[in-house]
Amino acid sequence: MKIVTFNIRCSWDKDGINNFLHRAGGILQKITEEKPDAVFFQEATGKNIAFLRNFLSEYHIIFNQRDSQYKGEGLALAYRKQTTELLALNAFWLSPTPHVPGSRFEEQSPSPRICQAVTLRCEDKIFRVYNVHLDHICEAARSLAVDVVLNQIKNDNEKQPSPFFLCGDFNAEPDSEPIQRCKAFPLTDLAENVEHTFHEFGRIENPWKIDYVFTSAETASLPHTATPWTDERDGIYLSDHYPVCVELQW
Repeated sequence: MKIVTFNIRCSWDKDGINNFLHRAGGILQKITEEKPDAVFFQEATGKNIAFLRNFLSEYHIIFNQRDSQYKGEGLALAYRKQTTELLALNAFWLSPTPHVPGSRFEEQSPSPRICQAVTLRCEDKIFRVYNVHLDHICEAARSLAVDVVLNQIKNDNEKQPSPFFLCGDFNAEPDSEPIQRCKAFPLTDLAENVEHTFHEFGRIENPWKIDYVFTSAETASLPHTATPWTDERDGIYLSDHYPVCVELQW
């Protein structure tokens, strides 16, 4: 099974040679060549999701937007029709009231944040994935959001134990409080060997690691690899983050 966490970068036309229109062909080519069973996108917008739906014919795409009117930026899942089946979907807000559309913590930026939680079946294996993009300004808000997701994971596993993954853009480095809370749950980062993910289209001298694929210790003990997609051609990258691809042998 192969899954990818991929911050696709929401800007359409403000990144010069790395505008989405210039990156789009490389993104399609990479996904088509690698054939992941599921790709979990952050910073998805109506424009780039419409493009992917038009050209990724092997995939079905679920897009959950985060505003109170179900508009704006959001999270998306692209799952490969030939290998993967969507069994359940639960999108909720990272706030004191997770089922109130557009709700948020007082401490965070003005932008609401959501979690896209899905149950998938791939090669007869059933598992859950929680896709997140945490607040970009306030660490306290990121920690509170992590608590909401971890509580949901706990409740889901009490009702129906299942392998699970928590992935996405945490906007938090490995020694930060939100990541330490994940590890204390306890969760294991399958991409621990990936040293950095956010590079701002190659402009950062010392890139940061802020993208993760967490799972339980039991699942992490299975043979697996984690590989960043570092593709670059003539200064054009797939995104300002390196997508992280995890391949797991059940």
